[in-house]
Amino acid sequence: MKTILVIGARGIPDVEGGVEKNAERLFPLLASRGWKVCIAGVKPYIETGQYRGVSLWRAPSLGFLKIDRLLYILATLVKALRMRPDIVHFTCLEAAVLLWAYKLIGCKIVVRYGADCHAHPWSGPRKWTMRCAQYQLRWADKIIAVTPALAKKLAASGKIQNIHVIGNALDRAENFPDDSRAPIEGDYMLFVGQISQKKNIHRLISAFRVFAKSHPQMQLVIVGEWDKNADRKKIVALGDPRIVMLGSLPRSGLAPLYRGARIFVNPSIREGHSNTLLEAISFGCPLLLSDLPENRDLRLNAKHYFSPGNIRSMVSALNRAHANPDAFRVAKDRFPQWEEIAEQTIHVYEKLFADDAAHQAAQGEPSRI
Repeated sequence: MKTILVIGARGIPDVEGGVEKNAERLFPLLASRGWKVCIAGVKPYIETGQYRGVSLWRAPSLGFLKIDRLLYILATLVKALRMRPDIVHFTCLEAAVLLWAYKLIGCKIVVRYGADCHAHPWSGPRKWTMRCAQYQLRWADKIIAVTPALAKKLAASGKIQNIHVIGNALDRAENFPDDSRAPIEGDYMLFVGQISQKKNIHRLISAFRVFAKSHPQMQLVIVGEWDKNADRKKIVALGDPRIVMLGSLPRSGLAPLYRGARIFVNPSIREGHSNTLLEAISFGCPLLLSDLPENRDLRLNAKHYFSPGNIRSMVSALNRAHANPDAFRVAKDRFPQWEEIAEQTIHVYEKLFADDAAHQAAQGEPSRI
């Protein structure tokens, strides 16, 4: 049985964030197919020792964010030294800052490459962390880009070997309860996601307020944890009762909001393969999204897209979708289920070992596989 140590996801289950959603859906499926998986998380996002066949391990914590990040980097390396996994799967680039050390202890390396990998300009210590991790991608055995657009960016930077495109997937209805009610009444448009500068929420609010002049009954519902740099105070200061901020909700509590939304809007200026977009599609939400290469990879009709830097473009899109929301729903059968994503990931793992066996055979060495 091959072992996988997963590094970079804060924890599972029901933890907000695209990396965490991917880990929650993907790795239990790998465990059910015979892989021994351990996810290395952090306090307070790991509460039990196991979830659906996946072992959960919590790194030590002192309660100070910056110190805890450093502790996590060092503690997961020590965990790998003791565990000696066959594969270390980094769920984000930032987690791979010590990739070279994992190679030295003999681990096969898989790095998942998402939107933040091109989140320029980085600043402060994170700038050097990301640049260091970017440089070390040359030593990764396999790179999983979450969209074709990100794979092209990797290729343009000279990293053309060992790149595979594997995104996220639609959710099945059984993953969400259907007996709960939305905490909002009336017509509303919905945004869901971790709220940071890249989510472009302030420009969406500006567009909504223009749109709402001719649609005073509409509300804008914002769900998500606020980044410290997202400037929530400016929105609170508006005092607009039509802007409803629900804060962070468990993923299991999002279903009634998706079902009741007249429009789901993703205004991001940077994006990977958005889980919230796919969740909205799963529930049949009418969809509007920013015109980015990564979002274009969804291959939706042009009417779904707007310019994320242009308020007039946003307002025009909101008017189009509000007038005929049924025309903005997306067929679910165009997108994969998580079982398919699991099979694609296993194929990457198996190819990694097959390539290693072929290399050893070419050098006349006995294979350990």
